[in-house]
Amino acid sequence: MKLTLVRNATLLLEIGNQRILVDPMLGAKGSLNPFAATSGDMSWNPTVDLGVPLSELLDPDLVVVTHTHVDHWDPAAAALLPRTVPLLVQGDADAEKVSANGFIDVRVMDTEIEVGGTTVCRTGGQHGSDEVLQSLPVLGAVSGVVLRHPGEPVIYIAGDSVWNDAVRDALRKHEPDVVVLNTGEATLLAEAHVILMGAQDVVRAHRAAPHAHIVAVHMEALNHCVVSRDRVRDLVRENGLQGQVSVPEDGELLVF
Repeated sequence: MKLTLVRNATLLLEIGNQRILVDPMLGAKGSLNPFAATSGDMSWNPTVDLGVPLSELLDPDLVVVTHTHVDHWDPAAAALLPRTVPLLVQGDADAEKVSANGFIDVRVMDTEIEVGGTTVCRTGGQHGSDEVLQSLPVLGAVSGVVLRHPGEPVIYIAGDSVWNDAVRDALRKHEPDVVVLNTGEATLLAEAHVILMGAQDVVRAHRAAPHAHIVAVHMEALNHCVVSRDRVRDLVRENGLQGQVSVPEDGELLVF
C-alpha cells in the first residue's frame, strides 16, 4: 500500500490496483474563507498549495469523503472530479449534497461497501467534546473509515474526531496496521473550542494499538489548526516512537 499526503486531510491511497482519493480539498491556496480561529489568525484557507500536482488527482478509481466540511470536500473537488467516479459518504445528508453537484454514483456507508476488491467500513467519531457540540451544533456528524484489500495492510482513517470511545473502539475492533490521525488540534472562537485531535493523541493511539504504524496529518494547512508537525515530531522523539509514527510533509509518499 502507498499513501501520499496531498495536503491537510487529503490522501491519495494506492491499494491493490486502485487509486483512492480521501477527503479531497483541491482548491488553490487562499481559495476558502478563514475559520473563526481562537488564535485570531484570519489567513484564507488553505494556507499552502497542494503538495501533488492537481492533474494527478483527477482520475481516481474511488473517492471517500468522511464528511463534507469544506476542508474535506471543497468547491474545487465538486467541480473537477469525474461525475462517474464511485463516491462514498457517511450519510444521507452528505449524499444529497454531493449528488447535487452531479455525481451519479454516490453511495452511503451504512454497511460495508466493496469497490474493486477494497472493502470500506465507516467508523464513528465526534468533532469535539459533548460540550463543544452542544455549543456548536453546526459541526454535525463526522466519521472515520477502515479500508481492507487482500494482501494489503488494513488502514484506519480516524477522520475529524477528538480522541474518544469511538476511536478506541475502532482500534480495538478493526486492529488496523496503519492508523491516520488528524492531529492539528483545530480550535475555534474565543472559547477555544477544540474540535480535533492534537499531538498527545498520537501517544494515546500508540498505547491503544501498539502494533500499528501511525500517520499524523491535518496540520499546517488551515488557519485554525494550532499543532505543528514539529510539535508532533518532538513528542514522538520524547516517547521513543520514531519507528512507529510518521509525520509526512505535503506530497510525501509512504509505503507500507
